[in-house]
Amino acid sequence: MSSPTAHSLTGTQVMTAYHYITTVQTRDGVFATRDGILDVPAGFSRAACFGHLLAQLTEEYKSPLVVLYFALEPNTLTPQAGQ
Repeated sequence: MSSPTAHSLTGTQVMTAYHYITTVQTRDGVFATRDGILDVPAGFSRAACFGHLLAQLTEEYKSPLVVLYFALEPNTLTPQAGQ
């Protein structure tokens, strides 16, 4: 998984861009919130994306971490009806 933007084509693999927001708290009480774009290959699960992002935060802040918030949504906006 990478972190560019929008839909891209890597070889024959279609990637879909997801926007994520994750907030964690460390053992020392430090709060950290990250957001960004995660390009995900077809067939990946929400759990796999969560694990990937949590691994990055754990590498940076060490464990244990408490996840306070996690959101993962497609990085597209659907036009409203009538527009």
